[in-house]
Formats: sequence, C-alpha cells, structure tokens
Amino acid sequence: MSENRQLRLGTILHGASGNMSAWRHPAAQADASINFDFVTQTALKAEAGKLDFIFVADGLYINEKSIPHFLNRFEPLTVLSALAAITRRLGLVGTLSTSYSEPFTTARQFASLDHLSQDGRGGTWSLPRWRGRRKTSPGPNIRIMRCAIALPMNTCRW
Repeated sequence: MSENRQLRLGTILHGASGNMSAWRHPAAQADASINFDFVTQTALKAEAGKLDFIFVADGLYINEKSIPHFLNRFEPLTVLSALAAITRRLGLVGTLSTSYSEPFTTARQFASLDHLSQDGRGGTWSLPRWRGRRKTSPGPNIRIMRCAIALPMNTCRW
C-alpha cells in the first residue's frame, strides 16, 4: 500500500520585500507592510492561486541592520485574524515567540484565530529562539522548556 503524500505550498507576507532597498523601486508599494489593501490583495491572490497557506513572521527586535519596512509592520495575530474574515480556504499561519509570551496566552490567541477562520485554518510556528542583543533574554534551556510547554498546550486548546 503506497502512502499518498502531498506537498503544501504557501507564501510569506513580507511587505515590500526582504531586500533592504526593494521598497525604493518605482513599481514597489513602499507602505506594503502597513497597507491592509496590499495585504488583502496578496491573500486573495494566494487563495485564488490555490496556495495552502499564507505565513506572517513576527520580529522581536529591530536594529541598525533592520530592513526599513520591519520598523513598522503588522503583528501576525492581528493581520491573520482580519484575513480570516476575507478568505475562505487559505491557511493562516504566524510566528509567536514562546520565550516572551505565556504558553496559555499563546494557545488562547491561536485558538481564537482558528475559530475566527470558522473551519480550522489557523496555525502557529512557535519559536524558542532569540537573536537580539538583549542581555536579559532567557537562556537557551529556559527558551526550549517554554516552547516544550507551549506546544502541547496549543494542541489541547485547539
């Protein structure tokens, strides 16, 4: 008996681009990171193109090397919840740091997204890491432990 495996395809909602200077191009929409019409059109195009999901990455910090549109952009849960009302089939996936959010809170937030989508389209990518320079960030053992607590809590809330 052969296993029926399927590849899931998605896209990242990345504002003007991941390139430092892309927002300056004449054809680029410089305010794409905070323009809900741009976000809506991107999601609807992804859904029309039969993609499985749209992914919104979060960021925990900015620094002098940050891409300009990272300084001002939508937070994943808010924009994904808004897209839940506009899309019908598209999966809605976002990151959330388990190092700086309480496990019960993250589980409740993503369960809310899942319910707002009405048919279980919400998803999370839990991240236990930190790449910033903050001296008060939890050590690696604590971050991994918090992620290990958050993951089963997310699945039981859903």
